[in-house]
Amino acid sequence: MESQNTPWEAIAARLKDEANNEQLLQIKGWLDCSPENSVIFSEIINFWSLTKHKTQFYEPNKTINWQKLMKRIGHSQSHIFQLNTYFKWLAAAAVLVIVFLMGLSLGNGFLKRSTKVSLVRIVAPEGSKTQIFLPDSTQVWLNSGAELQYPGDFSVQNRRITMKGECFFSVTKDQEHPFFVVGTKLRIKVYGTQFNINENGFIDGTEVTLISGKVEVYDKSNQLLSKLNPGEQLVYKNGLSQVQKTVNPEALTSWINNMLIFNNRPFEEVIYYLEKWYGVNITLDRTTNYDYNYTFKVKTESLREVLSLISFITPIVYRIEGENVTIKYKKNMKK
Repeated sequence: MESQNTPWEAIAARLKDEANNEQLLQIKGWLDCSPENSVIFSEIINFWSLTKHKTQFYEPNKTINWQKLMKRIGHSQSHIFQLNTYFKWLAAAAVLVIVFLMGLSLGNGFLKRSTKVSLVRIVAPEGSKTQIFLPDSTQVWLNSGAELQYPGDFSVQNRRITMKGECFFSVTKDQEHPFFVVGTKLRIKVYGTQFNINENGFIDGTEVTLISGKVEVYDKSNQLLSKLNPGEQLVYKNGLSQVQKTVNPEALTSWINNMLIFNNRPFEEVIYYLEKWYGVNITLDRTTNYDYNYTFKVKTESLREVLSLISFITPIVYRIEGENVTIKYKKNMKK
């Protein structure tokens, strides 16, 4: 596929959320022409979405990024895709994207296509959230420490990803081509919907919360566990599943809007999520039973501010030393 046949203007409009129906059809037709086009488009769309993603460490200039991207990719006269600068930008964005070169050959600093398919792996750094777009326009948010992996030939005909941790999906609807999410313990079949998967380390189980649309949840032996309706949550633990209504499902997914909401949650669960939210290690004094529940919201507050708030209603003291935090009951502190 020669570079002049690549619909760069349509791709640029798509990345800026300005593409019309004609441009979207143009992109779809180009993707259907060759598996290589899906690989290239996957790399482009993730480069753009990740480098424009704002973190506490880096805020890129979108105009300059686009110019650099077009200069490096858009004016290439071959099938070769350069990656050196690409990985530097991903590191600057504080997002790790590792392309496993399975069966691919490297020569003269360029990545060349072979008969085998590469895998794209994305990891959200601890204490950060990451949003990406898949080639079929599906949006995925990755919570702190979450991982996502999909084949380089991912397309509307082959929509399958694997994940670990907590991810929120807004899946593009396609009745003829279901979207599959494979987690550590469960497999989800999706037809176009919004839902959250949380491999919850606090309960040592997996929670699937459906916001809209429909999903089918299977275990690893491919046994159907449930067909969820909006507002329902499936909890899978120790090989058993339970479906329950969620009073406020939006609260469970508020993290994608940079909010952490607790509704009458126990102290140790609050601490577990604060660790993930701020990317720290919190050590509790285990000689005491923390028999307290909390209802509050975290948005722009620092960890010190949150712990100070908790200390007003709970007799604790805390010490923050870099990424290590110690919490003790006041009566157990040495004078």
